[in-house]
Amino acid sequence: MLAILHCLAFIDRTMIGGALPLMRLDLPMTDAGAGWLIGTAFAVPYGVTALALAAMLRGRRASPWWLIGGVAVWTAATLVTGAAQSTTMLMLARAGLGIGQAMFVPVAIAWLVDTAGADGRARALSVFTSGSTIGRSTALLAIGALLSLLTVLAPVDPANPLSGVAHWRWLFVITALPNIVMLPLLVGISRSAARIGPVGPLPDGPPTSPLPAEVRWSKIALYFAAAIMPVLLIQAMGAWLPTLFVRDRGLLPSDAAILLGGVTLIAAPAGQLAGGWLMTRYTAWHDHVPAILLTGLIATLLPLAALVWAPSLAGAVVGVAMANLTLGIASFCGLFGVQMLSPVSARVTVNGIFLALVTLVGVGVGPLLTGVLATGAGSGGAGTVPAVGALGAALFTTGVIASCVCTLAVWAVRPRYRQRCAA
Repeated sequence: MLAILHCLAFIDRTMIGGALPLMRLDLPMTDAGAGWLIGTAFAVPYGVTALALAAMLRGRRASPWWLIGGVAVWTAATLVTGAAQSTTMLMLARAGLGIGQAMFVPVAIAWLVDTAGADGRARALSVFTSGSTIGRSTALLAIGALLSLLTVLAPVDPANPLSGVAHWRWLFVITALPNIVMLPLLVGISRSAARIGPVGPLPDGPPTSPLPAEVRWSKIALYFAAAIMPVLLIQAMGAWLPTLFVRDRGLLPSDAAILLGGVTLIAAPAGQLAGGWLMTRYTAWHDHVPAILLTGLIATLLPLAALVWAPSLAGAVVGVAMANLTLGIASFCGLFGVQMLSPVSARVTVNGIFLALVTLVGVGVGPLLTGVLATGAGSGGAGTVPAVGALGAALFTTGVIASCVCTLAVWAVRPRYRQRCAA
């Protein structure tokens, strides 16, 4: 249930990236403005909400009603996105989406880790995180399929009342429907969980090692800096690849969405599951999670260059697949390491802060940084003809910056991480 809802959450937050080429026909904006809308307008409210929730629930197991409230809020925000008549309304809707999802994701991860056995924690977490990658790819596939379907059901025809509504608006209405269906099921499961165990304080220390209850934030902050960088690049790619393939490869928005969605649907979850398998199969590697994370991120630069500069579409598609695979492994290892560093009594707090920072930096900075770099290179100014190649170069530059930051953070945190895991 939690993995399905995690998938739906990422469908709703990712939908705007695939729909952006059509949305900009009705609501003109620069690449920098689009990057702000996709990332920062969502990330700042998410981060503030997640931090507030982490402070409120410090040392306690959260009520399942936080999950229900979060789903309800983000569903309403998705519907408002489809009805938005201005960029201001879009920003408010993205803010509501961020608030709702911040109420859901950190609490869901903490519940999952607390209830999973020691042997099943990595596997359960990889299944949950694969929901995010499946959601991103499903969003692109849904965009392509729904746009093709709407072209048939609601063609441009003055006699058809549906033709007066832009097709991209229907996308957000349709994708909100599964959330509405899932809400009653979540309520039922939450009531059952409440009968099994009360909400209250948690014992100190994780179930498998005598970690002290206190959190050494100086060590965790360094690790956070490393773990966030793969997510930053993932978010930049998710936000801009549809536009890149439309702009530089000459594909229609629906074709680009279907192609990228199909590739991501296979490659991205495979990376997450591969990371979970590695951490389950080779427990001795737990001491080397920062190095594995960094290796996965740096390895992404080669396929990233291929998807940007390969002369053929096939080469670009292979680059997309390999980049999703390596980033999936790196991002899973990042989240897994956070759980290794977190005592049980502080797990909701640590996860809340980590996910807040992931969203503020990864979601908030990744798409925005790429958009600003592309705009600075002469790409995508409002009312101008985009410069071919500028967006791809900006995306690759974002990957290089993320790799450099991750390298510095891993160099600083690696010995401290091993000491902490050995404690």
